[in-house]
Amino acid sequence: MSELISKKQLLRVTHISYGTLYRWKRMGLIPESWFIHKATETGQATYFLKDKILPRIDRIKELKGELSVEQMQELFSANVESFKIPLKDFRDLEIVGKMSLTAFTSVFPEKDMLDFNDVFGMYVVDHLMKLSGIYLEDAKQVLRLLCRYLSVEASKDYQLLLLRKMGVPMTVLVSGEDQILLEDNTEIIACANLVEFEEALKDRLIA
Repeated sequence: MSELISKKQLLRVTHISYGTLYRWKRMGLIPESWFIHKATETGQATYFLKDKILPRIDRIKELKGELSVEQMQELFSANVESFKIPLKDFRDLEIVGKMSLTAFTSVFPEKDMLDFNDVFGMYVVDHLMKLSGIYLEDAKQVLRLLCRYLSVEASKDYQLLLLRKMGVPMTVLVSGEDQILLEDNTEIIACANLVEFEEALKDRLIA
């Protein structure tokens, strides 16, 4: 069971005031459901799940100098798909590396305002570059496919595969756990479960 922390302890540990805590609640940055009211010998006290509230407050502190109130409200809302952020502000969050940003701006040089799917594409590419060592041109190919697919389809129940045959790269999406048979001399360079990446990105954004 998750450990609880009292409001009094929370304010002391995080060095925020009572007014700040409740202002963030009114702004929707901390869900009302996170305020747990329990009876005590002296009346009633407010508690929070420690493993949720402490990372959230740290994240708000980290972002408040970089994002507007409206942008933070979008970030911390349940529907992060409605999230919009200028490219220049997204750079400051350092969620992805410079090479992933370079790949995105090369493919979409006119795009200054990002939505969730733009961020998602860069997030997937960033991890593929780090974990599988894919090249910049491979990253661009992945971004083009994801953008084309996500513009018409909301579901992310797909496996993304980056293949290479005789030096020629190819990116494919495979539905769910469907089996895929490859031609001879075709190797899988990188793969990503899009559902898992989506959940990881949401956790990264609102942690």
